[in-house]
Amino acid sequence: MRATCLLLGCVAGLVTLCYAGIIPEQFTGQQSYKVTGRLLCGETPASNIRVKLVDDDFGPDPDDDLQSGYTNDEGYFELSGDTTELTTIDPHLKIYHDCNDGIAPCQRRWKFELPNHYITKGNKPHNTLDIGTWNLEAKMPGESHDCIH
Repeated sequence: MRATCLLLGCVAGLVTLCYAGIIPEQFTGQQSYKVTGRLLCGETPASNIRVKLVDDDFGPDPDDDLQSGYTNDEGYFELSGDTTELTTIDPHLKIYHDCNDGIAPCQRRWKFELPNHYITKGNKPHNTLDIGTWNLEAKMPGESHDCIH
């Protein structure tokens, strides 16, 4: 009886934490995501910059590309996509660019981990994460160079 009461108390506590937003809601099945933003190189719009929205997977499972594209002439992009997973997707934004790169081979790669609370269950995202405007001249922690995207 005591163990049952303890178990019920733990479950009630977890439910409370989930509704409070402390533990993110977990999804299975089809999930979608949408992200928008603008990129600059100094004061100039960063046009034709490759951007990718991916579900970052671990181990031998390769990342799932949800959508990839390029910034427009004003540096704006909009990506959305969906995938089916057994667990909640791990959305990331990858940006490949040559801004402030000098003569280094390949392209600089920025990788952002995106917040889970913008994930939508189903194939159409209901929420949009706007990352705002980023200047690609900056050096990011963990930045790398990538020749194959």
